[in-house]
Amino acid sequence: MSARITLHCNTTWQYGACAAQIMTDALTVPEARAAARTRGWRHVPDGGPDGRDYCAACSGRGPQPADAVVVFVRTAGRTPQRAR
Repeated sequence: MSARITLHCNTTWQYGACAAQIMTDALTVPEARAAARTRGWRHVPDGGPDGRDYCAACSGRGPQPADAVVVFVRTAGRTPQRAR
């Protein structure tokens, strides 16, 4: 069985929202957020059950490379494939 937790950027503007997302193979949300943090993502607790997540670009770190979209947390026993 495989699991994937995808975090979506919560930045919104008057007529739209940021479409950034980061996919992880984490098994828990805190583990996914820790992996995203290594790529510049920021989590802000807002008093609700989940808080808000912001991508690196919306966190003030500028545009990110294309490989910043997927984070492998569990790489034991497999070789991550590079995009061609």
